[in-house]
Amino acid sequence: MPKSVIDTGLEDFVLTPEEIAEEIENFSSSSILLRIKPESTSEEDELFSEEETLSHIYTILKNSSGIDFSYYKRSTILRRIERRMLVTHTKSLTEFAHLLGDRPEEVNILTKEILIGVTNFFRDPAFFEKLKYNVIYKILENAKEDEPVRVWSAGCSTGEEAYSLAILFKEVMEELQIKRDVKIFATDVDSKAIESAGKGVFSENIIDDVSAERIAKYFTRQQDQFVVSKEIRRMIVFATHNIFSDPPFGKLDLISCRNVMIYFQPVLRRALFAIFHTALKKNGYLFLGKSETAGEYVNLFKPVLSTEKIYIHKAEGKVEDLSTPSFSIPSIHNITNVGVKNITNNADDEQAESLYTHFLESFLPTSVVIDENDDVIHFFGSYRDYLTLAPGKATFNFFSMLNQDLKLVAATAVSRCRNEKKAITYKDIVTDTKDGRKVIDLSVQHINDDSLFLENRVKEIEGTVEKYEVDETAQRRIAELEREFSISQRDLKATIERLETVNGELQAANEELLTANEELQSSTEELQSVNEELYTVNTEHQLKLDELTMMTNDLSNFLSSTMIGILFVNSNLNIRKFTEYVGREFQLMEHDIGRSIQIFAHSFPDEAIEEDCKTVVKSLTSIDREVSAMNGRNYTLRIAPYRTTENSIKGLVITIIDSLGIEKDTED
Repeated sequence: MPKSVIDTGLEDFVLTPEEIAEEIENFSSSSILLRIKPESTSEEDELFSEEETLSHIYTILKNSSGIDFSYYKRSTILRRIERRMLVTHTKSLTEFAHLLGDRPEEVNILTKEILIGVTNFFRDPAFFEKLKYNVIYKILENAKEDEPVRVWSAGCSTGEEAYSLAILFKEVMEELQIKRDVKIFATDVDSKAIESAGKGVFSENIIDDVSAERIAKYFTRQQDQFVVSKEIRRMIVFATHNIFSDPPFGKLDLISCRNVMIYFQPVLRRALFAIFHTALKKNGYLFLGKSETAGEYVNLFKPVLSTEKIYIHKAEGKVEDLSTPSFSIPSIHNITNVGVKNITNNADDEQAESLYTHFLESFLPTSVVIDENDDVIHFFGSYRDYLTLAPGKATFNFFSMLNQDLKLVAATAVSRCRNEKKAITYKDIVTDTKDGRKVIDLSVQHINDDSLFLENRVKEIEGTVEKYEVDETAQRRIAELEREFSISQRDLKATIERLETVNGELQAANEELLTANEELQSSTEELQSVNEELYTVNTEHQLKLDELTMMTNDLSNFLSSTMIGILFVNSNLNIRKFTEYVGREFQLMEHDIGRSIQIFAHSFPDEAIEEDCKTVVKSLTSIDREVSAMNGRNYTLRIAPYRTTENSIKGLVITIIDSLGIEKDTED
């Protein structure tokens, strides 16, 4: 029993009985070392120091494992640290932090203990039965033949949950008599657990969780262990994966994440549900543990079976529901005087509000604010007398909405304001409105004010004030347009020259691309040819692999059916392989492969088999003789060099033949 415990690698100490008693006394006399919450104000400094030390421990763990445990459940972390403090005989959190810094192996042990890998096949069997008939049946019935069924087993630990899902999918496909490409992505942050899961080898204890029918159908027994069948193993892809830092899988039909969130603080749980929302298909399913729930997010995950923690994904839900709501009042940016400059760059709302108040206090309500592109960004007062939305494609361009009578004077005023950098006002402008003809003043101003229609002035307006004369204004406007046209022509000519240069460069680049395309086509043909050759070679390899498998099976059956024991060892006398018959004589088990033959007792106490092996290794000459076992039976012992097809020596072959047994079989 002690040896079995040591073989697991989970022991804290290997001690003599006296030392065990001392260690038990140490455990019983040690008090609780860590606190979670302060009990009095006088302890705040000490607790602050403990918080700093705990943060330092988190950093050490993250640097070693790449996992940030800061938002794992605090009570769980403290219990694991406290247990390691007891084992390592450290009296304070600071002392334990120093120990972690000096002993990387202790960091690995603490990380492993925090990553609780408690799992088994079909955990909560009734839940898995509900999953089979209410979820897996629907997924496979609705799945198209040419589309894979994608499943994610998040936090799979040593793989029992992933294999359970694969077995259920396999059973349902057999019951429905269909074939679908089922891919199960099984991930965990613990690389050692993933390595173990990928082997698909489990102890005899699984008979408590897996029915005899399923064991017979989906497992192969090898001595005291069970190995998952190849057809189940092929359905699963195991990978080390940090669910919070690595990209999630997408287009998933089912996510199984059971008993993982119970170790997280709320901020990580919210993040996890956001990831599930992104990864699942519409109407995909989420399968949680018995103590977990998605009840806070009914907009995203609707219960299918509340008791069994099975939910269906509502893709139309909003991921914002999963994060702490944040509301902000947008600052008013890019409000400009008519084409001059921004009123505020990164201005706060108070300043923008003050600006609008100034508008209303300084002018009558009829006014608009426009930006540098002449788009209206704010209306004041009864602007409908002067601005109307034109039919067709919607636009907020100031001049597109402006009364026809005001377009000339407004364009002139805006242009002058931009060029002269001062306020421009035209007086006594006659315009027709829906309320009749009116005489108005039009002002365009900088910085604090913008385009305004003034039916009556409240106060004197700064800047240039002129009486509106149609002919003079038209002439001024024509001159401005001619100047702008001349500048535009010059710019257009320069643009055309640049375009011609660019066109020449593009033409040269196009010729290079054509050449490259021809080379790519040639490469594609070569790759196609290589691919065909590879396909042929792969087919040949598959045939050879099938032959090799058949030969291996034949050899295994031959060896197991004969009363011949064969033991293969390498040049260092370490065991490479053995048959069941010889294993009984040397008391060998499957896990003894790799160990030296010299450490094992055998049934031939009068024979110096180890010395004979060393002699054969040196002389390369076989040894054959009759030997007697403790049971009184006689055997033929042969120790011969192990020769490869290249005639090189790679160890020894030890053969033990029960002569009496063979003769008896022959007589029968």
